[in-house]
Amino acid sequence: MTILTDQEKIDIRTISPIRTPAEIQKMKTAGNIAAQILNILGEHVKPGITSRELDKMAHDLIINDFKAEVDRTDLEGHQSHSSQCIYFSRNEIAARGEVDDVPLKQGDIFGIDLSLKKDGWCGDTQKMWIVGGDTSPLAMRLMAVAHQAMWVGVKMVRPGVQLGTISHSVEKYIVDQGFKSIVQFGLTAHSIGQKHFEGLRIPFFGEQPNTGHKLQKGMVITIEPFATSGDGQVDIIKNTMLTAVTRDKSLSAMWEHVVAVTDNGYEVLDLRPGERES
Repeated sequence: MTILTDQEKIDIRTISPIRTPAEIQKMKTAGNIAAQILNILGEHVKPGITSRELDKMAHDLIINDFKAEVDRTDLEGHQSHSSQCIYFSRNEIAARGEVDDVPLKQGDIFGIDLSLKKDGWCGDTQKMWIVGGDTSPLAMRLMAVAHQAMWVGVKMVRPGVQLGTISHSVEKYIVDQGFKSIVQFGLTAHSIGQKHFEGLRIPFFGEQPNTGHKLQKGMVITIEPFATSGDGQVDIIKNTMLTAVTRDKSLSAMWEHVVAVTDNGYEVLDLRPGERES
């Protein structure tokens, strides 16, 4: 387990803006669009297709079909200089994969991280697939654990809960299932609104219960824990868009939803068509 520095803890505790019901509804509209696009793209995630082809499809859907905007920034607010509109994960590529012409293979575990804006408000979500529908037992289990880890975090969201409690519970779930949380301060959940990142970082590693910022009604955050079959360490590849690859080349997986804090609990703003809470 990695313990964060005092400065990192200060950064994590930055206050998240409180959103009005009307603003949250606008974010739900953006989230619904993102969810629909991921479902459409999923029909094409098959052996032989490339991430570049999927990126072009995503761009056309965002701009032409849904009249929205591409929103591709990192947690420091830096706009990507690349023309791609999605990030992807694939096997040992944990996050921010650059689109390429490498065909997907049977058994790959593959995820699309989609961010967009509609009428000035952000949506941000990730879904994962097993390419070809069958893979190794280890990959199948990692995918399931990463998916459930997201829901462990989502279901803990409510007014008054402290972020350390959520983070610790999610990491404990991942570890109890025999995997590790990825330890990288650039790979965290975050507050979201009119900007992709609105000041609040939420790591799913190194936190303790009953610590950290308390959630309040109207806050909107992402829940996106990263899980790996390896030791949890990643390297950032130079001369890329900060692509993160597991150091030991182990498999990784992450799912993501945007969640609003309600009177007594939470509302997921980007449930995908046909998706049920796990």
